[in-house]
Amino acid sequence: MAAGDNKKRVAELKALRDRLNGAEHRKEYALVVEACLEIIALDARAKPLNIMVFLYHKDLGEAYVKLHEYEKALSSLNTARGGLLEYRATQKLKFPEDWLHELKVIEKLILKIETVYLR
Repeated sequence: MAAGDNKKRVAELKALRDRLNGAEHRKEYALVVEACLEIIALDARAKPLNIMVFLYHKDLGEAYVKLHEYEKALSSLNTARGGLLEYRATQKLKFPEDWLHELKVIEKLILKIETVYLR
């Protein structure tokens, strides 16, 4: 990837993050889903950006819950959980408890979907 391409990708990521944050703030969950899917697709096209896609899968899962799309939510949250576990296992962490809160939030939401919404 050329330096100019990288700058374009970084700018694209920033614009998508801004769009995601605005949609989350306005509680426009369909737009949250769109932004998350675009960020995940950008990661597939631009691996050197090292986007932590598991975070966007978490946001995606939470948006799907708000939209009452529980199967999609469960799939996204399980993907987020797997990505987070892999990240914790393979990356150098400053503190052993890094990301544990996020993991607990994801697991709690997965359990709620499985026991309340999809039973």
